[in-house]
Amino acid sequence: MADNSKRPLNGDGYNKIYKYQWRTHVYGLPMSAKTVMETICEKRFGWHFIPHKDMNYHSDSWYEKQTLVISFESKTDLIASKLNITL
Repeated sequence: MADNSKRPLNGDGYNKIYKYQWRTHVYGLPMSAKTVMETICEKRFGWHFIPHKDMNYHSDSWYEKQTLVISFESKTDLIASKLNITL
């Protein structure tokens, strides 16, 4: 694993979409998962959300009606993240 904990997050982050995608079963990105990815990923990564058809932004729990998708520039980073992160 690469120790990239001090690397600048150029190109990483919210609404950054890359080729290799992990469609999760959760509606939010835990900070612990982001910290792990910052440490182990050698290339850029990002995350975005796909709203469900029944999403209602006027509801207090609107965020629960979306799916988190984490994407990676590198297939190796995708695999390493899936093996090291529990969602």
